[in-house]
Amino acid sequence: MAYADKCYVGRRVKLELLSQQDVRQIHEATLDVIESVGVKFHSQKALDVLEANGASVDRETTVAKIPGAVVEKALSTVPHQFTLGARNPEYDLPLDGEHIYISSDGCGVFTRDPATGDVRSSRKEDLANCAKVVQALDNVSATSAVVSAQDCPTETRVLHEFDACVRSSEKHNIVVSIKEDWEARSLIRMAEALAGGAEELKRRPMFTAIICTVSPLHQERFGMDLALVLAEAGIPVSFYPMPILGATGPVTIAGSAVVNNAEFVSGAALVQLAHPGAKVIHGGGPTAMYMDSGAYASNSPEALLLRSCQGHMADFYGVPAWYGAGATTAKEPGIQSAYENALAMFMAYSNGADVTFGTGLLDGSRILCLENMVVDDEIIGMVRRILSGIEISEETLAVDLIKKMGFDGNYLFDDHTRAHVRELWQAKLGETGSFDGWKNAGAKSTTEKARERVAEILAADPAPFPADLGAEFDAIIVAAAKQAAAK
Repeated sequence: MAYADKCYVGRRVKLELLSQQDVRQIHEATLDVIESVGVKFHSQKALDVLEANGASVDRETTVAKIPGAVVEKALSTVPHQFTLGARNPEYDLPLDGEHIYISSDGCGVFTRDPATGDVRSSRKEDLANCAKVVQALDNVSATSAVVSAQDCPTETRVLHEFDACVRSSEKHNIVVSIKEDWEARSLIRMAEALAGGAEELKRRPMFTAIICTVSPLHQERFGMDLALVLAEAGIPVSFYPMPILGATGPVTIAGSAVVNNAEFVSGAALVQLAHPGAKVIHGGGPTAMYMDSGAYASNSPEALLLRSCQGHMADFYGVPAWYGAGATTAKEPGIQSAYENALAMFMAYSNGADVTFGTGLLDGSRILCLENMVVDDEIIGMVRRILSGIEISEETLAVDLIKKMGFDGNYLFDDHTRAHVRELWQAKLGETGSFDGWKNAGAKSTTEKARERVAEILAADPAPFPADLGAEFDAIIVAAAKQAAAK
């Protein structure tokens, strides 16, 4: 896991927006809602599991009211740490509270041409290009189905998306648009081929599945059926609530935090009851909207604070935190996308996120923009350095050195400086030289330099992919297409 060393922050700097009492109140309110109001589980399989474990189930309304004691018993079996596997084990990602990662975003439907700014419907090649860029960026740790492969058949599209990502990147993969449990079984076969068998897949899962809930308080049939299949195979499931302040959740941050948490907790409890020890992640992308227009406000201050509650709740339950940060509403790369994503990332990680899902898309997660990913790579590097904090030791205090130098010393050429200088953060994209130097070099904007970096990455050869594994992937996709046609 050599790559993970670059992502280590240790005991990170935290803002601690909520007190332990605040967190306890959100938890108790969550249990109250789940037990008294209940959650709508549109999956009969899920209702069977819940009823067998003491929940009150109404089959007509599909509402399950789960006693608090049942929920807390179920949550007692969640694993607190596990590792996300990658095609190349060097890129394995331990989720242990001491490393932070960012992945590309997901579920977009358009691609922006970096040269012209024109926007078109997304294709499978766009996922391959995105994965290739992820592979080349030091600070982006996982790839995903960032946009839909709309040129592929609907019934096997998710398999084609996984195929494109894995062939072009050796890093961990995020699956977003999976729908049916039979799709999940085909994906699991592909992941087993990648990992080297079913047991190895459980030890080093090759992908993480994001299962979206439906606010307020709905667990859709597809998501819950999938969660049960994936959990049994050892695939981590990130339950991903997305309540909107004042629309699908209370307008108050605390109220929507309860809705958000209830949707995660009910999903996590289900898979723990069915498969104790299943890998679950406290996910979500709760947000706000602009009340004067109804527009999506993914990075408004209230949305950032609401997501910060998730990190605190994940700490409380002892599970990894994975949530949205970076889904800028900007329509082109530039000042707005940079300040929105920078604030979103800093707030996420300083409030407990282990992973954020959210680079590479504009327009509220609709338009793929690869140069924006390059800018975000620079931002997350800065955030990671800030969160690693300040080391206080005899070596870093350097009292003997200060005494030696006195009033006239020059620290620049001292051995102490040479020993520690490489610890300083270094910009790869931003301008750090003089104005004249920048002007003489062509006065390129940050976006222009990011665009050049993307072109350089795409022109290079991709990471090698074993031919026998590619043939196995092709066969699984063909078999899935035949299965779908027979239904």
